[in-house]
Amino acid sequence: MRVGVIGTNWGRMHVGAFRGAGAEVVALCGQDRAKTAEVAAREGIPLATTDVAELCAACEVVVVASPDRAHHAHVLAALSAGRHVLCEKPLAFTAEEALALARAAAERPASVCGVGFPYRQLPPFVALRDWAQTWPRPTALTVTVRSAFAHPPGSEASGDWSGMSHLLDAAFWLMGEAPAWVEATRQQLPLQRVAIAVGLASGRQVTITQAASSEPGIHGIWVLFAERRVARVAGGYVPALGGWQLGPAQVSFPASEGWSTLSPPLGPVEGRREPWAQAHVENARELLAIIDGGERVRLATFEEGARVQQAFAAATVSAAEGGARIQL
Repeated sequence: MRVGVIGTNWGRMHVGAFRGAGAEVVALCGQDRAKTAEVAAREGIPLATTDVAELCAACEVVVVASPDRAHHAHVLAALSAGRHVLCEKPLAFTAEEALALARAAAERPASVCGVGFPYRQLPPFVALRDWAQTWPRPTALTVTVRSAFAHPPGSEASGDWSGMSHLLDAAFWLMGEAPAWVEATRQQLPLQRVAIAVGLASGRQVTITQAASSEPGIHGIWVLFAERRVARVAGGYVPALGGWQLGPAQVSFPASEGWSTLSPPLGPVEGRREPWAQAHVENARELLAIIDGGERVRLATFEEGARVQQAFAAATVSAAEGGARIQL
């Protein structure tokens, strides 16, 4: 399967991912001709171009890893050319654009489409998802994250609130349900902090808090609450280790002492692909498998990518109205 990648920065992660999944990366597209040629030469990619149409003509699968504001145009170009598409998160810059892409994908069922949300492919989160589907199902999920990559409220040049699209998608996926309402607050001083509460149609709830941190990397804890049971996983990106370190994923039962392990710890290991990079490989592998007639297991759909952007749109209104509840 021939793959073309749009984006010379984060796109390089997808070059390695699709090669790791067994595909051939034949084209790279970027805004700057010289930089695109340099990256393509370094990565051993035969075609370097600034023309999206030229890239689409050279491949069967298009990876959109361009800046967020360009996702809408680039995905539409790929779909119009009849290509399969993997789009980097967020699906689009706005909810309106994301919904338009979801409709466009639905109108072209021959094109397999997915959004790259790597949390879904990390083994500790897969274990949490499997546990969350048992009975009784969790009634609440809390996520608390400190991130060195968070920006002051209102300063984002992206459509995912400083990386929170990853968190929202993973939360909806873990709970297995779409959002019904959103309440949000944003605080700049003394601490850059965003808090989003999401109600699900069943009455269950998700609460996500992300705060800017001077500590390098990303550090978070995820806790699922069910009847007399709690499951959790902690970890994140650790620059000193050169990658992601997570887990173990654990569950506590009232009749037992301590915690039982759902999934062992995960971290960088010499000689193996770093966990976040491996999660991209798994996304690429699943997209290719679906193209070959396999079932979708964890890869996010465009519809799921759009519901994340809808939640952000509602959160923006809620924050502007002092945390008011916004129905979806």
